[in-house]
Amino acid sequence: MSDAEEQALVEAAVKRFSKVRPTESAGATGPVYAAPRRWLARQTRPQQGVAGTLYGATSLFGGQIWSLGGPWRPTALWAGLAGLLAAGGLPVQEQWHSVLLMLLLVDLLWGGIWRLAGGRSHLLPIPEPVSRSPFWLPYLQPDSPAARFFSPAQGDFWPLLLRVGLPSVLLTVGVAALLGLTALLFTAALMLVTLAGWTVRHVNGSGSGLLASMTTIGLPWLLVMQQRVFSTGELLSPLFWVLPLCWLLHHWGELQLLGNSRDPVGWGLLAVGELGICLVLIGLRVPLWLAGIVLLLLPTWLLLLQGRPVGQRMQPLWLAALLLSALAVGQVV
Repeated sequence: MSDAEEQALVEAAVKRFSKVRPTESAGATGPVYAAPRRWLARQTRPQQGVAGTLYGATSLFGGQIWSLGGPWRPTALWAGLAGLLAAGGLPVQEQWHSVLLMLLLVDLLWGGIWRLAGGRSHLLPIPEPVSRSPFWLPYLQPDSPAARFFSPAQGDFWPLLLRVGLPSVLLTVGVAALLGLTALLFTAALMLVTLAGWTVRHVNGSGSGLLASMTTIGLPWLLVMQQRVFSTGELLSPLFWVLPLCWLLHHWGELQLLGNSRDPVGWGLLAVGELGICLVLIGLRVPLWLAGIVLLLLPTWLLLLQGRPVGQRMQPLWLAALLLSALAVGQVV
């Protein structure tokens, strides 16, 4: 801002808010206005970088929550709820706090860690000073052998790992510790899955449907069901633990078919998963529920046999079949 513009801005502010009228001898720039002029000059001068101070300094950790796509699709939240239904249904009132904490852990917190495997493009936009701020680490200086191990596209690897990954891990571990040793062990398994997913993406250039299905279906379902069974003292048949594995295979097949409806691996995974679901329900002597599940899964096969693409419109049907199967086995408990 030039001196002339600053002068005009200050004079306009003084004329509006000051009750003192300028004298003919002093004028608008005379001693009557000297003190308010200096004060207003300080208040109205643009301050570079003040936005980051105002909006980014209120907390140590920055967190944002947003919805990824439509809610009616298989996600970790629904898989956790399926584990709850499969273990006998909704808990009594005094157990709700632990259930909500588990669902928060498996969906929001585990999902935040798993997104790290997808790299920078799967994280929210991070301010440039944060993503590029240097971290001093031994043997990782520019042009060092260890630094050259990482590709140029991953130049922000360490800032993102230490500023995004480390806080996510600490918060997740803290919440898991409140739920007990089992939740901590499952969280450790999730971190290993994330590390494997990051490695697979860097080696093959694409993600792993199996690891994504473990994060979305397998681990959340098993953790919630195990915690629920532990709290009630029920002894479940091994078939209860086979059902989430069948849905893990089914979800893996779903991911394959969403990318390519003619993928034979996707066809095979879908068939094996659905066959396993049917055998589990028959083994647990709840075959009457099969009719509704088959009706929900049949449209997918009709599209595949017609050579038409399996789009996201099938996801609500897959989700409904998943919850219905969990509700069916929960009747046996």
